[in-house]
Amino acid sequence: MRTDGIAAKGGRERSTTDKRTCRTITFLLLLTVVWLELFHLRLAWSAEKVAELITHGGYLVDDGTGSRQYRARDPFIPASTIKVLTSLAALETLGLDYRFETHFFLDNDNNLYIKGYGDPFLTSETVLDIARQLYGLGIHQVNTIFLDETVFDLDGPPAGSENTVNSYDAPNGALAVNFNALPIQVDAKGKISSGESQTPRLPLMQEIGPRLNAGSHRVNLTAFPCIPTISPTLRYTGELFSAQLQQAGIIVKNCFQAKPVPPQLTPRLIYKNNLALAEIVRACLKGSNNFIANQLYLTCGLKAAGPPATWKKSQDFFTDYIDNVLSIAGTDLQMVEGSGLSRQNRITAAALVQVLHRFSPFASLLSVKEGVLLKTGTMHDIFCYAGYFEEESGLVPFAILLNQEKNNRKDILRRLQRKVVKTVSLPPTGLSANGSAP
Repeated sequence: MRTDGIAAKGGRERSTTDKRTCRTITFLLLLTVVWLELFHLRLAWSAEKVAELITHGGYLVDDGTGSRQYRARDPFIPASTIKVLTSLAALETLGLDYRFETHFFLDNDNNLYIKGYGDPFLTSETVLDIARQLYGLGIHQVNTIFLDETVFDLDGPPAGSENTVNSYDAPNGALAVNFNALPIQVDAKGKISSGESQTPRLPLMQEIGPRLNAGSHRVNLTAFPCIPTISPTLRYTGELFSAQLQQAGIIVKNCFQAKPVPPQLTPRLIYKNNLALAEIVRACLKGSNNFIANQLYLTCGLKAAGPPATWKKSQDFFTDYIDNVLSIAGTDLQMVEGSGLSRQNRITAAALVQVLHRFSPFASLLSVKEGVLLKTGTMHDIFCYAGYFEEESGLVPFAILLNQEKNNRKDILRRLQRKVVKTVSLPPTGLSANGSAP
């Protein structure tokens, strides 16, 4: 039986198949090269379409492509997006379960001493709860209330504060109530009452109310001149504690004044706030509360350097934290206070994204806005976003910093959101996520 013809025919078939395979492989390789080139052109085009909305600013989306950025290494004023950094440092320095304390003492003359340690959440409800606890300890009458705020030694308001009547300019302190903002209601006939049901009407309201227009107000006390025997903020604390102690059934015979606690006294009550630090941070970020942010900022410095808390100690703490913990260069991040009020604060989009990476375990503390986990920052001609896109692969941090007249941040966010992560999928390269061989 002859097989040489069959063998020749089989050889020709294999040769034809091999040629087809080679052509197919060559075609696929060329297609891949063209696809990658188009992909990179598309990314460049996308960046241009976003950048056209920016006259002075930058952004960065860390989605792994390395292409969704514009002026990401240039520093800009961050406004309240800096609160993410303040919150991160507080959570890492103090701990998620940290609880602020306020100490209460009673001397032999039945005087009540109150010593503050910077609790940012001494609200009217909290003060009433404290008063009821003191009553439960058998304290049914006090002579004078002495207020001790010596744990803080501040030489003025935070950098950037203009001391306006607005509550966002309220000063900080070791013993402050209701975020140092006074709620006042003035009706059309000029009648003055408390601006909220949980806060009783106080003499301060009667004093400041006539200077306000009709409506609901929450004012910064220090914007109004007052008798200088005691600071207006400490007067607010004294008036509120006096009213709530009496509401709880405790007789207050005399007034209040500022005085340090005598060293020989031991606390009758150490009150720990019901809110753990994580919840205080959530409230700070949700409401963008400048007072809370700088209380956290000062407490970090207090923890690191000991009492009294000062702006300088906190600035030194954050300089060290930024440099040695976050490994961010001073040229990329300058921070002079913790709320974002100051226009001396500066950060690059790249540095802010680096902060967001470290903050990712706490990302749920941010509010959902514009369909993403988001912290906003807004001042005159300052419009910023910092947050995360939520994708199947995880959180994708982004920062948008605009220091310009036109507020395009929402349009920029939408364009980036449409393009990020899910719009393209790179073919396998045989490399790990960091670009190295597995």
